[in-house]
Amino acid sequence: MNNKHFVLLCASAYFSSYMISASASEPMQGCLQATASCPATISIKKQTNPDQLMLTPGENYRITARNKYKDATHYQLSFENNSRPQRWVSIECGDYLESCGLTPTISAPRGERYLLAISWQPAFCELNSNKTECRSQTETRFDANHFSLHGLWPQPRDNAYCGVSESNKAIDRRGRWDLLPDADISKATLNQLREVMPGVASELHEHEWTKHGTCYGSDADTYYQDSMRVLAMINNSPIQDLFADNIEERLTVKTIQSAFDQHFGEGSGQKVGVRCDRNNNISELFVNLRGDLASQNLDELLANADRGDSNCRGGSGTVDAVGSADESWFMSWLRSLF
Repeated sequence: MNNKHFVLLCASAYFSSYMISASASEPMQGCLQATASCPATISIKKQTNPDQLMLTPGENYRITARNKYKDATHYQLSFENNSRPQRWVSIECGDYLESCGLTPTISAPRGERYLLAISWQPAFCELNSNKTECRSQTETRFDANHFSLHGLWPQPRDNAYCGVSESNKAIDRRGRWDLLPDADISKATLNQLREVMPGVASELHEHEWTKHGTCYGSDADTYYQDSMRVLAMINNSPIQDLFADNIEERLTVKTIQSAFDQHFGEGSGQKVGVRCDRNNNISELFVNLRGDLASQNLDELLANADRGDSNCRGGSGTVDAVGSADESWFMSWLRSLF
C-alpha cells in the first residue's frame, strides 16, 4: 500500500467514525437549568475537559442534542463563546426546560392549615455546635433569648415539594442546600431572615422553601414575610418573656400552654406542641395555625387549629443558655442530680 492509499484509508475511517458517532446522538431543542456544578466535557466516554469548563447552578444552557433517543444519559449543550462550543453533561446536572425563558413551576393552591416550627436556638446549637450559625452565636445576639424561625409547614405533613423536580428533591434530601436554586427573596426580606432565622448561614432558608414553601401557594418572599409576621407576634408576647426569664431553669409544658391561654385566648395552649431534644432541653415549639397568616391575629389563627403534640420527658424541659456543647451538657447533667 502506497502513502496515498494509506492517507485515503485513514481519512475514510475517520469520517466513518465521525458519522457513526454523530448518528448515535439525537438532535433536540430546549434548555437545561443547572442544579449542580458539573463538568462540561468534549467526550462522554473519555470525559475530556481541557479547559475545566463547569456548569454554574441556576444558569440556563441551550440543549442541541442528547446522546440517544431512549434512556438518554447526557445532553449536548452549546457554549457559543468557547473554542470547543459543543459539550456533554449528565442529565442529572439540571432540570429540562422547553424554553430558556422558562423556569420550573413550583406552586400550589393556598391552604389554611399550617405548623409554624420555632426554635430555641441555644438548645439547637448545643447539639449542632459545628454549624456556622452556632459557631458565631453570642449571648447578645437576637436568637440568644428570642425564638428563631425554623420553618412554616403547610399541612398535612406530607404536603411537600410541590412542583419541585426530582433532581432538586434529591439535592435537598442529601443536605446539599447550597446547590438548590436560589429562592426569589428580596434583599430586604433576606436581611430580616438573617436575624430571625440564623440557619440562613447554612442555607436553611433554601431547604425550607424547596420542601415546604413551594406548597404555600405564593412566592418565596410572601412565604417568608408571612412566617416572620406570625413569629413576631410570639416574640413580642409574654411567651418570649417567659423563656427569657427562665434561662437555665425548667418550664413545664402546662406552664407554657397556660401562658398561651392567658395571652391568646382559652384553649390556644392546646394548639402548641412543646418539643424537647435528647437532653430534655426545650428545642422547639410546634405552633399549629389555621387561617390567613397574612392578615389574621394569632388568637384567631390558633382558635380553630389542630391540637399540638409535646414530647418532653416528665412534662417539662430546660430552657437552655448560650454556651459550648460541653458546658451545656455538664449543666444538664448537674441539674438532673437535684
